Amino acid sequence: MLELSAQVRNEDKNAKALRREGLVPGVVYGYKMDNLSIQMDSVDLEKIYKEAGESTLIKINLKDEEGKKVKETPTVLIQKTQEHPITDDFTHVDFYQPNLEEKVEVEIPLEFVGQSIAVKDEDGTLVRNLSEVTIEALPENLIHDIQVDISVLETFDDVIKVKDLGVPEGVEIIEDDEAVVALVSRPQDIDEQLEEPLDEELEDVEVIGEDEEEEGTEEGEEDIEVEAEEDPKEE
Repeated sequence: MLELSAQVRNEDKNAKALRREGLVPGVVYGYKMDNLSIQMDSVDLEKIYKEAGESTLIKINLKDEEGKKVKETPTVLIQKTQEHPITDDFTHVDFYQPNLEEKVEVEIPLEFVGQSIAVKDEDGTLVRNLSEVTIEALPENLIHDIQVDISVLETFDDVIKVKDLGVPEGVEIIEDDEAVVALVSRPQDIDEQLEEPLDEELEDVEVIGEDEEEEGTEEGEEDIEVEAEEDPKEE
C-alpha cells in the first residue's frame, strides 16, 4: 500500500504561510473519525497523486505538531484536490477514510494502449467515446486505471465496448455493457467535402451574374433606342 507522511497541522500558520514553506494543507475525514487538519510536503503529495490518483488506498503516516509519531494511521482515498489556477500546484487536499468492509464507487480513467491497424494502415481516426468509467469494489480492491488495448481495432467494423474491458476479480464496472468505448472512423474524402460547398458557391455566382447581365443589357438597349430617335441628323 502507498504511504504518505503528514503532520497534524499547526493552526498558528495560515495556508499561505504553509505553501511558502513547501507544504500543502489538507483535511482527513470519514468513517469512524473526526475531521483532522493536516499538512504534508508538496513534492511527496505530487508523487503519491501520480501513483494513486483518486482510486487507490493510501496509508497516512501521521505525526503530531511536535514531530512525534501518532498511533493513528488513517487509510484514505484522495477525495478532492484544489490547484493554483496558474501553476497547477496543489493548494489543498481532502482525504476520505472509507469503511474498508463496504464497497465504494469511484471513477477511474481509461488508458488507451497499443496500435490499431485501421488507424496505421487505413488512415482511420481513433474515436474515444469514454475516457473514464465508474467501478464498484471494496476499497482494498480498487484499481488505478483500466488499460484499453486498441490493437483489436483492425477494421472499421471493429468496436470496443464496456463489456470487453478487463478488470480484476472483485471489481465491477457500473456502466452499460453495450456502451461503446472506442472505434475507428473511416477517412473522410476531402474532394467530396469540398465539392458540395463549391458547387453551391458557383451556383450563387452564376445566378447573380445572369441577373446583372440581363438587367444591364435591357438598360443599354433602351438607352440606344432613345438616342437613335432623337438624333437630328436623320431628319
